[in-house]
Amino acid sequence: MKKRWVVPVLLISILIGCNEGKNGTLDTSKLEKVEPVGNVTEEQLKSIPVSYEASSLDEGLDALPFDIKIPKDIPFDAKPLQISTIEDFKHDGKNLRVNFTTTGKNKSEIILLMITIHNFKVEHSGAWKDIKLSDGVVGNYNGNTVTFVKDGIYYDISYDNKNISSEQHKKDIIKIANQML
Repeated sequence: MKKRWVVPVLLISILIGCNEGKNGTLDTSKLEKVEPVGNVTEEQLKSIPVSYEASSLDEGLDALPFDIKIPKDIPFDAKPLQISTIEDFKHDGKNLRVNFTTTGKNKSEIILLMITIHNFKVEHSGAWKDIKLSDGVVGNYNGNTVTFVKDGIYYDISYDNKNISSEQHKKDIIKIANQML
């Protein structure tokens, strides 16, 4: 009879442990706040996002209140993908934009991949064309950018590589997007 409590306590402990850190707000404990530069008033600070930097990709991903997949197969010889900034728009850890970047290892080739992820709706202007991605997701394609939404998370992938054809570029950027679904 005394051992009946062991299983429920273990299950609750496991569930709490699995949910730790993903409580719906940004965990800033391992992030470095980026102080604004210039003459910014206290009133202006309230209207601009609070920016953070992460010391590593993993620490930045762990700080987020939502899970995202990072592409592993970049279609060029790339430096490691890094989080350039995490921005908190409402100063409450809930409305976030995360910016990832990488460039080509060869400095003579100008190749840039930028991935921006929001957990709030973002409007885009321009002439967008629908494209089919994996898992039945419909994305939008315009020039060097693909956007899509998955589970309430908004993704923008911008890829600039003048060394390849426009057809190859579109295939590459769709391949990157599909890895994030």
